[in-house]
Amino acid sequence: MGIFRFWSRWDDEQRAVALKIVAVLVSAFTIFAMVSSVSYLFTWKSDQSLMTDPSMMDTGVDVSNSAGKLGFRFGAFLVGRCFGLGSFAIIFILAVISVRLLLRRRVLPLFKTTVVVLTGGFLVSLLLASVGNMAGLGNAFGCGLGGSLGAMVVGWGSNLFGSILTLVFILLLLFCWLLFSSRRFAHWVVGKRPAREPKEEDEEEELTPLPGEIDREPAPAASVAPSAAIAASGDAAVGAASGAGSSAGAATGAGVDGALAAAGSADPAADMEITRDEDFTAEVTEDLPRIDVRDELPRYKFPTLDILEDHSLGKMDVSTLELTRNNNQIRAALANYKIQVVDVKAVVGPTVTLYKVYPAPGVKIADIKRLQDDIALSLNAKGVRVVTLSDSVGIEVANDKPAIVPLKALLNDKEFRESKAELPVAIGYTITQKVKVFDLADAPHLLVAGATKQGKSVGLNVIVSSLLYAKHPSELKFVFIDPKMVEFSAYAKLLKHYLAVLPDAGDEEDEMQNAIVKKPKDAERILRSLCMEMDERYELLSKALVNNIVLYNDRYRDRKLNPQKGHRYLPYLVVVVDEYADLTMSAGGSAESKALSRSIQNSIVRLAQKGRAAGIHVILATQRPSVDVITGLIKSNFPCRIAFRVASRIDSITILDAPGAEKLIGKGDMLYYAGVDTERVQCGYVSNDEINTITAWIGEQTGFQKCFNTPLYLPEPAPAEGDAGGGPVDMTAVDERFEEAARLVYSMQKGSTSDLQRRLGMGFAKAGRVMDQLEAAGIVGPSQGSKPRAILVQNPDELEEIIRKFKH
Repeated sequence: MGIFRFWSRWDDEQRAVALKIVAVLVSAFTIFAMVSSVSYLFTWKSDQSLMTDPSMMDTGVDVSNSAGKLGFRFGAFLVGRCFGLGSFAIIFILAVISVRLLLRRRVLPLFKTTVVVLTGGFLVSLLLASVGNMAGLGNAFGCGLGGSLGAMVVGWGSNLFGSILTLVFILLLLFCWLLFSSRRFAHWVVGKRPAREPKEEDEEEELTPLPGEIDREPAPAASVAPSAAIAASGDAAVGAASGAGSSAGAATGAGVDGALAAAGSADPAADMEITRDEDFTAEVTEDLPRIDVRDELPRYKFPTLDILEDHSLGKMDVSTLELTRNNNQIRAALANYKIQVVDVKAVVGPTVTLYKVYPAPGVKIADIKRLQDDIALSLNAKGVRVVTLSDSVGIEVANDKPAIVPLKALLNDKEFRESKAELPVAIGYTITQKVKVFDLADAPHLLVAGATKQGKSVGLNVIVSSLLYAKHPSELKFVFIDPKMVEFSAYAKLLKHYLAVLPDAGDEEDEMQNAIVKKPKDAERILRSLCMEMDERYELLSKALVNNIVLYNDRYRDRKLNPQKGHRYLPYLVVVVDEYADLTMSAGGSAESKALSRSIQNSIVRLAQKGRAAGIHVILATQRPSVDVITGLIKSNFPCRIAFRVASRIDSITILDAPGAEKLIGKGDMLYYAGVDTERVQCGYVSNDEINTITAWIGEQTGFQKCFNTPLYLPEPAPAEGDAGGGPVDMTAVDERFEEAARLVYSMQKGSTSDLQRRLGMGFAKAGRVMDQLEAAGIVGPSQGSKPRAILVQNPDELEEIIRKFKH
């Protein structure tokens, strides 16, 4: 593992230099092996004394081998002790590896070549050893033509089966090896007809003469009549053309046409040889390479960790004095309530230290949990939590001086570097001294909530930065929605690499300014566009007969999906929404703002319900964790949640369905909840300067290789129904029964066209028109199929205000 970690710290240039050095060393060894082995074939007799008397290797005796004494030793081992002449297969493999390393390209498939060549060399060694023994060459090259190994295997076979049967077995093995390694030999054995059969030797191939060469071509005996007809027609055509003053080339062409016309009455099959090729099949010798989607941006370089800061000034060590003090105070607080403790162990974290208390037999965990506030009072510390561990009771106590967890340390940890996740996120450092990494693709959506100035924005930047370091621009796209207009501005530099936008910009500058969505109306449009993209992706998944984006992209890269039928590589789409509460605020607003709020909520819920399989993942962030923002529908579709410090226990229950977030100490201290257990984590820290450095690194690189460097464009959304006071609905002159219908649906707390028909005696057309006006006025919600429409007004006063507004 140390070697791999050392290798991973090198940049691309250092790795290239290292590989070049290895290539030179392997090539030098290959040349040495070739010279030693070839020279050994001719000089082994004269140097044999060195082998029988090893002490002569240390004297000044000269050797005949061109590679010296070491070369003689190596040649004797490779040729004599191994496979004899078959040992040159090893030298051939070394040569293939050298060429691959030097030229940095694939000359031959390495694994297949190694297997075929080594097995072939071994069989050749056996064959040469068997034949050499029969021919009396058992001492050739010192150990025989097949080397010591070949002679040993052949001797064992001869002892069991005899020399003749051993040779037969070797020939059968060699025959099977040829069938396996040579496709042409296999075709010849099974008698398969090649793509084109060669003609018999006694048949002559007739070539069509070129114009102007007819008279110079000798006429075969079997075609005298046609040749005479061609000549006669040609002469007549030439004479006619000359009288008309035409050129010789035109006359020749006319002669050919005349000859063909004159010969048209004869049977062409009588004197014509016809060769047909009915076999249009061709065997694929090698599969096409897998599609590499990163080839669209071949020169893209990921940001390096060197551009991130160490934040060394924020590193704080917890002193032994502090740990001893807290240990004694915890024991004393528990002893006051007659709770016996066997042992206390401290696990130091960057912000919080976990004291693992091992209670004595018979002590109930509930008794310790009830003392949470008393323990906090005795320690005079904030953020004290009592949790149940697998082997003990944990008491989390904030350190006197909290430390900063730099993003650089998180990304450099093996938990992140060796992660097999589709969308790995290194969010922070756990209380048990481990880097917390989770897969956003498995989350599949994330809810981030907490009070102001508690680390929520920094946490979002850590998530985005982790994904930028993990995924190539061709594999991942972001959609940033920022109602505050200042949180995600730096990410606009990623427009040509990582962003997905709508195709409605007037020019490049306008596109750059609107790369980060900042207005609720634009947010509503892009969310509806994402829903359209999701539906399109599901259609592609259905056509490909798969049920998730991973299988679909694998089939696409394996060339099993035809791009001409609409198939394409589907990058992951991560939608980051900051201040979700601001987007959904509509109390006391206009009908248009309410329609926007409803559309935003519906789109978010749709993406959360269906986006996972299509590769669309949503991150919602809000600083107002109230039940009207984090509704039950949102919580049910966002199983993965992060809670920073909140003001009250109710807010913690709203986010996590459990208390605890109100006990956090702030500054990145958070609780991570993935649907089962809640884990305390210190969120990583990345500064605004680091974010600007990362985005500048990416933004300055060349974009995609197209006519213009363009981002990923989402589908153009259709105009929303009810926009600008109801769109096509005319609200300047509402129906005379508008007020009556409004009061009815409010009293019933549901709205449907059938209720207006039945209770107010309206016809179908009139009831539908009044219902459209009620929707445009913001009294009822949009149609939900067979379900009644939702009532949007909150109280009778709001209803009366709307009625007075549209009543004339």
